[in-house]
Amino acid sequence: MTSNEFLSGKAKNTRKEIIRFKTNTGAGHLASSLSLVDALVSLYYDEETFFNHKIGKIVFGKAHGGPAVYPILADLNYFPLLELEKYCKPDGILRLHPDQTIPGCEFVGGSLGNAIGYAAGLAWADREKTIVTVLGDAELYEGSVWESLMFIAHNKLNNLISVVDRNGLGILGETEVLLKLEPLSEKFTSFGFEVLIADGHNFDSLRKVFQTIPTKPTVIILNTIKSKGVQFMEGKAEYHTIIPRDKDVVKKMLEDLN
Repeated sequence: MTSNEFLSGKAKNTRKEIIRFKTNTGAGHLASSLSLVDALVSLYYDEETFFNHKIGKIVFGKAHGGPAVYPILADLNYFPLLELEKYCKPDGILRLHPDQTIPGCEFVGGSLGNAIGYAAGLAWADREKTIVTVLGDAELYEGSVWESLMFIAHNKLNNLISVVDRNGLGILGETEVLLKLEPLSEKFTSFGFEVLIADGHNFDSLRKVFQTIPTKPTVIILNTIKSKGVQFMEGKAEYHTIIPRDKDVVKKMLEDLN
């Protein structure tokens, strides 16, 4: 069994690497990457989960949070760790969002709502392969997501698991103020999905949902905190696009993770 202590250490190091390469360039979205870390660490490192990164595929709908996987892929030898220092630079392979030119990545995201349709195609083409698509909760405003969910349910794509990063914040503020999503679980259920809910920052809770072998199309809702790990940024919508770069502030961010 993979220990929670081991997973917590991986998560801490992953967040530190994300902060370093994001603050180095100031490119993209930091907060949306930090909320995903624990879920990705659980999927890639916990031997009890259904996901095998050597066989399965992860497709990022919220591609702005996708760079969270870069330190994990580097740690698993998909590419040299040095590439993290070249994030969004001409001589590097790591781009603003993950795309299929990067080892271990599958799809160029950016336009919200598109990736789940691509993931559905992968799952339909090879029903023996596990496909995970990671959606942002504000991404659920896109009608194409629900069109894809109808296709997934109709074709009984049990090998496609949709993971929702439910941090409650979009670029402009709280999702329940901007355009109410709740009751979210009931909406997925009405589309024919099994719905599992977990604490997206608790490895026992993550293990429980990620080791469940789906017997029908499944959505996993992860309750998370945007900017998780950096205390002054946690749960604040304004940091969706703001990446602090002052050296003293960056030092404080990294100290929060010690």
